[in-house]
This record gives sequence, C-alpha cells and structure tokens, in this order.
Amino acid sequence: MSQVLIAPSSTDPATADLIGTVPAYWLRSFALQLTVQSAELDELGHVNNVVYLGWIEQVARAHADAVGAGFAVMSALGVVAVVRKHSLHYHHSARLEDEIDIQTSITEGGGLKAIRHNRIVNASTGELLVDGQTEWVWVNPVTGRPKRPPQELLRKFGF
Repeated sequence: MSQVLIAPSSTDPATADLIGTVPAYWLRSFALQLTVQSAELDELGHVNNVVYLGWIEQVARAHADAVGAGFAVMSALGVVAVVRKHSLHYHHSARLEDEIDIQTSITEGGGLKAIRHNRIVNASTGELLVDGQTEWVWVNPVTGRPKRPPQELLRKFGF
C-alpha cells in the first residue's frame, strides 16, 4: 500500500517545513492507494462491504499521522476523534488485484465534530466504487465525554 499526501506532512522531512506556508485546505485532504487482496473478498468474488468501511478508517488514521496528529499526539492533547456515524453509498464493486484509491477530505471541523467526505475509486478506470461521509466527534480519551479540540490540533488539519 502506498500513501499519497495531498499536502505537506509533518513526518516527512522533505515537506515538514512547508506546513503553515500552504493553503489550509491542502491539509484537509489525503489519499491511500492499495491493491485488493484475496482476504478482502466475499463469496461473490468482490470486496466485502465491511472492508470498504475499514479502508475509510485506515485513510483517516493515516491522514492524522501524516499531519502529525496521530492517536498518541491527540491523547497527549487530551482529546481523540471517534466515529459517530458512517454513511456509505456503494456504486460498483472492487475485485481481486484491482488498484484502489481511497480519498478523504475534511469538509467541516473546528467544533465538537468533524465531517470527512470519502471516495473509493478504481485507480485504473477512475470508476467510483464507494462514496459517503463520516461524522467524527471529539472526546476526552479518559472520560469519553465530548470535548472541544485545542486550536493546536485543529491547525494541523488546516482549521
């Protein structure tokens, strides 16, 4: 699997110095590329629906890591993001060895919640496989109660 950062990464020495010099919206988008594996297929020979959901969480976590806001950083700041709701629309199926692009963009953030729009596309054909959105809420990792994220964390995502 490869990662495609559509913005500078705080963990990449080649681009870390660019954070703060690029438009904020660049920090809000991220993509991963992967190849469908046999373990991800169901009895019909296409990617199982739950796998798409896993990919969406995987791209969100990779995005957070790439901008220097992974779980450990969030926890140290006293706030973590948890999923409140997923909404997915399945358009076409992915099959064994298909090259897949998993894309996420944060379109709303700054309060107690963040909205990510997600797209999963066949990289070879450009065909849209799945799209939808995920609502994340910020909570205190100890109490599980809603908590506003500090501005330091929001800045990492361009807010």
